[in-house]
Amino acid sequence: MAKTGGGARISELDGLRGIAILLVLVFHFTPATGPLFFLAHFFQVGWIGVDLFFVLSGYLITGILVDSVGHRSYYRNFIVRRSLRIFPLYYVCLAIYCIVSYYPAHIQWKQFLSMDGWWYAGYLGNVKTTLEGHWPAMAILTPLWSLQVEEQFYLSFPLIVYLLPRKTLGKVLAASVVAALVLRVVLAVALPGNKLGTYILMPCRMDALAMGGWIAIARRDAPERLKGRWIGWLTLLCAVIFIVVCATSTTTPWSGAMRTIGFTALDLAFAGVLVMLIAWRQPALLAVCRWRWLVWVGTVSYGLYLLHVPAELVGRRAISPLLGISPGGSAEFFVSMAVSMLAAAFSWWVFESRVLKLKERFTVR
Repeated sequence: MAKTGGGARISELDGLRGIAILLVLVFHFTPATGPLFFLAHFFQVGWIGVDLFFVLSGYLITGILVDSVGHRSYYRNFIVRRSLRIFPLYYVCLAIYCIVSYYPAHIQWKQFLSMDGWWYAGYLGNVKTTLEGHWPAMAILTPLWSLQVEEQFYLSFPLIVYLLPRKTLGKVLAASVVAALVLRVVLAVALPGNKLGTYILMPCRMDALAMGGWIAIARRDAPERLKGRWIGWLTLLCAVIFIVVCATSTTTPWSGAMRTIGFTALDLAFAGVLVMLIAWRQPALLAVCRWRWLVWVGTVSYGLYLLHVPAELVGRRAISPLLGISPGGSAEFFVSMAVSMLAAAFSWWVFESRVLKLKERFTVR
């Protein structure tokens, strides 16, 4: 269950995380035929779920850091606890990705590592992808870019929190939002042929994380700032801008308009939704984010994100043929969903929840 920086549990944040991962799943599992095909255009906007993850992550992690800064073993505890949450399943999944990529042929560990593996083992896959200008040769590695963005951001961010007064930190986070937009504009103009960098490089996507971080600080130091009605109007305006960009250019993240102002508008809209949930306690949003099944999906969302691509391959190669389901159809969509949910549940109950118990040894004293 998601926690605030002070340790108080807010189950609705797991529900919000559940919405984010479901958006990602429908994006990757979009059916090409069948009854659900009429939703394909909507499903293809599901990539925005990653941006919602970024905003929520920035809020939660910044809260943890500002509440624990100054305590003994501040940096060590954060890094160890973060590592216990992220690293074990990540590296297990790298091994799974290698096996699934080559199965049923002989597993080529050296080839896997030489092609992409070492970059991904070092959380630098997004850098390699940008330098090459195309997604990794093993497409199963593609979703990992967002985890690499987060880890690169959080490697230095605890030190920044430690060194800067909280008021200055808030200004730095606000400046980061502007800097990310400027950098995306510069890259879009300077490297028009390489569209990946503006999407997957950490400096270009730090605005979403920074927005979440700014909300965490405002909630502690100036909660009245989060009560203003202007936030609702700004959220609506940014949502409209994002919709206009989708309607006039593309629903994908690759147009010039989307890679610049589109990302900023989207992330500001999600930041507004987060404020409505935690500060406004908007009744309808609270009700949705408290749905027990959605909270559960949010709880296992990390495993779901890491395992849904190999789960889809298992469903397509083994289960769908067994059931006589045609590839790419609406029926296969449900097979992919079911296999992914089962894989995430198994990962949580058998592996992740057990590893997470070790985090209690590294709490603030």
